[in-house]
Amino acid sequence: MNKDLEELILAFEAASQARDRQEEAPRAHFEALLTKVLEANPGLDRESLRKTILRAHLRWTVAQSKQPPTIPPKA
Repeated sequence: MNKDLEELILAFEAASQARDRQEEAPRAHFEALLTKVLEANPGLDRESLRKTILRAHLRWTVAQSKQPPTIPPKA
């Protein structure tokens, strides 16, 4: 996976989790990463990139849920 894409997905995950706690720092970090990627790729627009991140985050979440737990449950 592209390093920038992975970083954006993880930042989006943190911002999504912070929504309930009203923490601004994770959302600001995500927006700053979006701006950084947009500046490095002038052909992209913010809304298209945001939609791409949402789709990639969904796929990442599904993949994470299919992984077995790292510690086996006690029988």
